[in-house]
Amino acid sequence: MTKARLLFLITRYLDGGIDPEEGVELNEWAAQSADNRGLLDRVSNQEELEKEITQWGNIDPAKGHAKWISYMKGRRLSRVRRMVGWSAAAATIIAIVIIGVNRRIVDHRSVSPALATGTRAILPGRNTATLTLANGHTMLLDSAGTGNLATQGNTKLVKLDSARLAYSVTGADKAAPVAYNILTTPKSGQYQLILPDGSHVWLNNVSSLRYPTSFNGPNRKVELTGEAYFEIAKVAGKPFIVNVNGEEVEVLGTSFNIKAYADEGVTQTTLLTGAVRVSAGKTAIRLQPDEQAQWKGSGDIRVLRDVPSQDIISWKNGFFYFGRASLQEVLLQLARWYDVDVRYEGAVPDLEFGGKIDRSLPLNELLKFLDKNQVHFRLEGRTIVVLAS
Repeated sequence: MTKARLLFLITRYLDGGIDPEEGVELNEWAAQSADNRGLLDRVSNQEELEKEITQWGNIDPAKGHAKWISYMKGRRLSRVRRMVGWSAAAATIIAIVIIGVNRRIVDHRSVSPALATGTRAILPGRNTATLTLANGHTMLLDSAGTGNLATQGNTKLVKLDSARLAYSVTGADKAAPVAYNILTTPKSGQYQLILPDGSHVWLNNVSSLRYPTSFNGPNRKVELTGEAYFEIAKVAGKPFIVNVNGEEVEVLGTSFNIKAYADEGVTQTTLLTGAVRVSAGKTAIRLQPDEQAQWKGSGDIRVLRDVPSQDIISWKNGFFYFGRASLQEVLLQLARWYDVDVRYEGAVPDLEFGGKIDRSLPLNELLKFLDKNQVHFRLEGRTIVVLAS
C-alpha cells in the first residue's frame, strides 16, 4: 500500500466516513504486523495526538492544540479515539507519523500471551434476521433471495438486498383486520427495515420489532425490545408511537435511538433531530436534540443533556461506542455482537473505557485493544475469561 493511500484511509477512518471496503483494506494492512497495528492505534488516540501536536515545530501547535481542546469540550468526552472535524494541524501530524519523517513510531506495549497465540478467530456479527408473518410462518432473511417474499392483504414484502427489508402498500383497505409482523435479530445479527409509511428502522443485535403491515388506524404504533435507530417519515395527523418496556415514545417527525436491553436494566431514548415525548407512568418528558431520557422500572424519567447523540448511534455505522463505559458494559456489547459468554476470574476490574472500535474486527483482534488497558483476557472456545489482576 502506498503512503498516500494509507494516509487517505486513516483520515477517512478517523473522520468516521470510511466505507466497508475501505475498512477491510485498512484492517488487512494493520494485521500485517504489530508495527502497523501500533501505528493505527497511536494515531487514533486523542492524548497521543495532542502530544504530537505540541511537539512538532513545523506547524502552529498553539492553534492546533486550541482547536483540538475546543472540539473535545464540545463533545464532552475525556477520551475519544475516532473523531470528526480534525484540525489541519492534527491531519499534518497524522501524515508525518505515517510517512515517517524524522522518527519511526513503534508500539512496545505488551499483549496478553493468551491473545497472541493462534486462537481460532471469532468473527463479528452480520446482516441476519428472522421475519415472523401474521400467519405464524417464519423465514430467515439472510438465506432468502432478493425480490418479493410475500403478500399480506394490500402489502407486499420485498427484500431489497442482503441487509434491507421493505413494505410496499398498494392501496388502503380500512376494513381489513390489522396484521402484524415481527422482525427479530439474534446475537451477532443486525438488519434494516422500511416500514409501510416509509419510515426507516435499523435493528441492532438481540432485538425485535413488532409492527402492522399497514398503518390504517389513527396512529402508527410499533413495539420494540432491544435497540433500534428510527428515522420517521412525517404523516400529517398520524403520530408515530414506540412502546418499549412500559414506556411510550411519541414521535413528531424525527430521528432517535432507543436502547432497552433487559440485561442492562435501563431504557434509554436519545434524540438526534426533531422532538419526541417520552411517557412512563404518570410522567411525560419532551426531549430536544442531543438529550437522552433514562428510565428504570417504575422510577422517574431522568433527562441527560448535551449527550453525544451521533456517537450513540455508532453501532448503526459499524462501530462500538464506549462513552465512559465500565468493563461490564463493554463486555455486554461484545457478548451480544460476537455471540459469546463472559466469565470473570476474581473481582471485576473497576475501569472505564472511551472511544470507538470497528465492529468488523474479529473478537481476538478487538480484545488486544482492551488488553492494553490494565485488564487481560483468555479465550476458551466462545467464552471470554477476564483474568484476575
